[in-house]
Amino acid sequence: MPPSKPHPPVVGKVTHHSIELYWDLEKKAKRQGPQEQWFRFSIEEEDPKMHTYGIIYTGYATKHVVEGLEPRTLYRFRLKVTSPSGECEYSPLVSVSTTSSIWLGGEPISSEHLHRAVSVNDEDLLVRILQGG
Repeated sequence: MPPSKPHPPVVGKVTHHSIELYWDLEKKAKRQGPQEQWFRFSIEEEDPKMHTYGIIYTGYATKHVVEGLEPRTLYRFRLKVTSPSGECEYSPLVSVSTTSSIWLGGEPISSEHLHRAVSVNDEDLLVRILQGG
């Protein structure tokens, strides 16, 4: 029986260079028996110029972190679910943008920098952090 059309991947943590994607298993796709009887998942990234898709993950996990991405860039992904018999279905696309990359002293600014700026009442640094986001 072919899998029903899957929901698009859910976007988790997003940084200036990575995007976490995860998806859920339907009850009928639960892992039972030997691995060759499991549903297999692929994450595909759209090439915006060619309108084609490249596979960036294939396996049995329900989460993948896409790394090595460009800051402030829009990416589009879809989930492919393949049944044990080889039939597959594709999810609708999900679009997500990476965050901007703000650097301070040779490293990307993080929530720790923000916390430090607030705790020592460094207004100049706080303004720099907030304006860069």
